[in-house]
Amino acid sequence: MDRRYFIKISAGAAAAVSLAGCGDSGQSGGGGKADVRLGDTVNDTNPEIAAEKYFGERLAALTGNAYEVKVFPNGTLGDHNRMNEQVRNGALQMTKTLFANLTAFDKRLGVLSVPYAFTKQSDLFAALAGDLGKSLAGILDGYDLMVLGWFDSGARNVYNKKRPIKTPADLKGLRIRVPQDAVAIDTFNTLGAQATPLGTNEIYSALQQGVIDGAENNPIFYVTNKHVEEAKFWSWTRHQFGVDALLVSKKWFNDRSKAHQDAFVQAGKEAEQRERELWTDETDKYVKQATDKGAKINDDVDAAAFQQAVKPVLEKNRSTFGDLVKFLPAA
Repeated sequence: MDRRYFIKISAGAAAAVSLAGCGDSGQSGGGGKADVRLGDTVNDTNPEIAAEKYFGERLAALTGNAYEVKVFPNGTLGDHNRMNEQVRNGALQMTKTLFANLTAFDKRLGVLSVPYAFTKQSDLFAALAGDLGKSLAGILDGYDLMVLGWFDSGARNVYNKKRPIKTPADLKGLRIRVPQDAVAIDTFNTLGAQATPLGTNEIYSALQQGVIDGAENNPIFYVTNKHVEEAKFWSWTRHQFGVDALLVSKKWFNDRSKAHQDAFVQAGKEAEQRERELWTDETDKYVKQATDKGAKINDDVDAAAFQQAVKPVLEKNRSTFGDLVKFLPAA
């Protein structure tokens, strides 16, 4: 990973300046840099953290060092739901969130959680760059959340402590952690598992204590959060292409000058591209690390059987998603 894109991570939240001290220029009282706190839940070795630091570097370059982005990984500022609410009310400037957690504001946003909605990641990216992305961003704007970038969080797959997953029947009775999202819960209950919604920072201890048998996510998350230590069976179900949103508080953003607003938008676009490149580069490395740490990986998954089994999920939730359904190839 290119260290030129890194900037310093803040040692703690206490170093952040009051939002009230930032004027139109974006600078804090006294003429110094304005601190921008950016909270995340993933481990500090995750490529998304590197992309967030790169965002900070580009923002500084585009604004003449008017801002210093301080990235807080590992859930230092709370879980996704807490940080999303803080960004919404302006108490926190930025966060990167699992998109599924935004359904706490509007259930229509669960459309991206529909299993096998996109069979090609390139189709998903095209949709996010087009009308689907505009519609989702428009909904979030109504909740004072502004999207600066759509981060790739890879294909989501099942991992567990018990057995390989090859068909939906193999999931029967397994307690699988899912995001705090109604569609994700419905998906795994439909597949015969016991869907167990938990915050990101609760998964490892839940695996250790036997509260859950497994979870579902991407290889980077699986390794960097040490879940590979507790759940050795990894199965390439590829039931969803994950999307994370880089968000800025609209209330806070609106107080910036137009030039600085443009810089935030530009830095967000550049960080989005950088994150996707990093994610692609790093995924294969983490799959190898998982294998080296004893993961038993299987790719003989009956994708057609899974796709057939989850069809009721879309039909059950179709009315919830409203007009957004028309943007899904699976619909």
